[in-house]
Amino acid sequence: MPPNNILEGPKVAPWTCPSCREAVPRLLPNGQRNRIRLDSAQMRLPVPAIEAAANRVPGPRASEVCFPCSEAYRELLGTLIRPPGEDGDARGGPGLNDTGIVGALLPIAGRGTRVLIFHVVNGVLQDTEIEDLRRLNPDRLTYPGTRGAIAPPLWAIYEQHLAQLHATTPPEGSPPPK
Repeated sequence: MPPNNILEGPKVAPWTCPSCREAVPRLLPNGQRNRIRLDSAQMRLPVPAIEAAANRVPGPRASEVCFPCSEAYRELLGTLIRPPGEDGDARGGPGLNDTGIVGALLPIAGRGTRVLIFHVVNGVLQDTEIEDLRRLNPDRLTYPGTRGAIAPPLWAIYEQHLAQLHATTPPEGSPPPK
């Protein structure tokens, strides 16, 4: 029983995020909803081969994820990734023409998020790995400065994604859009 001068706060019922499969509160501490609606641009890169591979992944898609998962999607989508056999620090030695890209993140209801990783095989972009987001090794994430040769089709997708990100990000010091 709280003392007389303290009021109990509202009870916030949790819900289970389909991406991380954690019971999270329905509201954030600032009062905003903790359910972020995703559209296809937030889940996959706009490349026909990536869209086709994403459509082949079975299971019902969740349309909303928790705020931390939505931020992870924003950060991971379009990130370069090292092959599974390359362990160690992402700032290590240069790699070969084997760098991949995170092409899609798909929240599958009841099964968590599937990360689709694409590599260029014989000059063609192919989905080579499907990884559970909770099992993805963060040491595999990399950036262009530490890698050796990156396949030209993959590099074009990476540059297009960066250009799109920069086009939608307001310049530093500018007021937020209303």
